[in-house]
Amino acid sequence: MRKNELQAPAGFRDPYDLAGMAPGTPLAVAFSGGADSVALLSLVRKYPNLLAIHVHHNIRGAEADRDADFCRRMAAALEVPYLQLSVDAPALAKARGVSLETAARDARYEVLTVALRERGIPLLLTAHHADDQLETMLQHLLRGAGTRGLAGIPACRPLGDGVFVVRPLLGVPKSALLQYLADEGLDFVTDSTNEEPCCQRNVLRLSVLPLLAELQPDAATAAARCARALAEDECYLDGLAAAFLEKEGRTPTTAALTALPAPIFARVMRRLLPSVPSAQHIADIRALLQSEKPNATLSLPDARVRCTGGRLHCLPKQEPEYTPYRIPLHKGICTGAGGHVVAFVDCVPTAEERASYAYVATLSLDPAAICGTPYLRERRAGDRILSRGMHKAVRRLAEISHLSPEVRARMPLLLDDDGVVAVPFGPTRDGMQQKTLTVTVCFQ
Repeated sequence: MRKNELQAPAGFRDPYDLAGMAPGTPLAVAFSGGADSVALLSLVRKYPNLLAIHVHHNIRGAEADRDADFCRRMAAALEVPYLQLSVDAPALAKARGVSLETAARDARYEVLTVALRERGIPLLLTAHHADDQLETMLQHLLRGAGTRGLAGIPACRPLGDGVFVVRPLLGVPKSALLQYLADEGLDFVTDSTNEEPCCQRNVLRLSVLPLLAELQPDAATAAARCARALAEDECYLDGLAAAFLEKEGRTPTTAALTALPAPIFARVMRRLLPSVPSAQHIADIRALLQSEKPNATLSLPDARVRCTGGRLHCLPKQEPEYTPYRIPLHKGICTGAGGHVVAFVDCVPTAEERASYAYVATLSLDPAAICGTPYLRERRAGDRILSRGMHKAVRRLAEISHLSPEVRARMPLLLDDDGVVAVPFGPTRDGMQQKTLTVTVCFQ
C-alpha cells in the first residue's frame, strides 16, 4: 500500500511524489537512530520494498555501538528489514586530508550508493527536516550565497548510479517530529556531539534557532516555504541558462553572452565551467567579454577562459593528455581515449551525459558511403577531407574557425578505410546521400 495508517505531521510529503516514481518503487531509509530518522522510518514503515540502513562510522566508540544496536532492535520492532554498513571515517579523514565530519558524510553516501545499486533500490530517504533547512539557509546566508544557496537542501537530488536522495520531512519542524514520537511511544538515541558548540551548524542549532523561535514560533516552517519558493525560482532561471546553451552550444558567441541578463549569465557560466565560479570570477569574465581584445584569456583556479573568433571558450587548466587512439564504431555507446572521447551511434545521449563533456557534435552520415568499419581517432598532421569537390586540410577548415586552436587540435575525427569521413562541427565527406546514420561525438 502507498500510504500507511499513521497520521503524518503537517508538511510530510510522499517520497514517490517527490521523486516522480511509481508507488511500490523500492526505497531505503538512512537510519541513524536519532529522533528524526526514527520518525521517518515509522512514517514509511508500511511502504512496500522498504529497507532500513545504518552506517557505523567508527567515531564515537561505545556510543556508536549503542546506536547500531538500537537501530537493529528498532527496525525489528517496526518490522522493517535492516542492513548495517561500516566505514572507518577517521582513517578516511586522514587519507583525504579533510575534516572528520566531511569524511564521515562522504563515506556514508559512498557506501549507501553502492549498497542501493547492488540491491536495485533507486530511492534513499533521509530525515532532514524544516529546522535543518533553516540552519542550512542561515549558513548559506552568512556566506553571501545567491538563490541557489538560499534554496537550501533540495527535496530530491541525484546521488549517482541511478540513485536519488529524497527528503520527505523538509517541511516538518523538529517540534512536530518530537510530538509524533511521543504520541506513538517511540524511543530514540541522541548523538552527544550534537550538543557541543563545536561547529557553525551546532552553534546555530543551539543558540540562534531558539532565539528565532522566540521571535517567530513557526520560523522553521516559514523558512521551509521560502526555500521551496527559491528552489522553484532557481529551477526556472537555470532552465533559461540551459536553453541558451542548447541554442548556442558550448562555445557561445560573445554578442549573445553580453546580451544576457546578469542572473542568466551567471548560471550559464556555472554550466560551462568545471566548478562553481565565484561572483568575482563571473565579473572578471564579463569584463573579458567587453574588452574586445583578440584572443584575450583569463586564468581561473581550474580553467582558462578565452575569447577568440567572436566566441567564448572555457578550456581545462591543463590540456588532456591524449595518446594515439582508435575507437571502432558500432551501434550503441563507444568510448576511448581514457574516457575523454565517447560516441553515441544511432542512440541519443541523455542531458546528464551531454553535460559531462565540454563539446558535443552530432554527425549525420550515409552508411552506404562508408568503406569498412568507421572509427574515431585523434587529428593528425596532413589530415584532409573531400568537401565540395576539393580536398581540404582539416586544420584550416573555415567551418571550425570559431573553435580555439586547442580545441581544433584535440577534436576527434571520424574515419573509414578511405580516410576522413566527418569533422565535428565541420563538413562530412562528399557523397553522403541518405543521411540515416547519426553519430553524436562528445569530447573534453
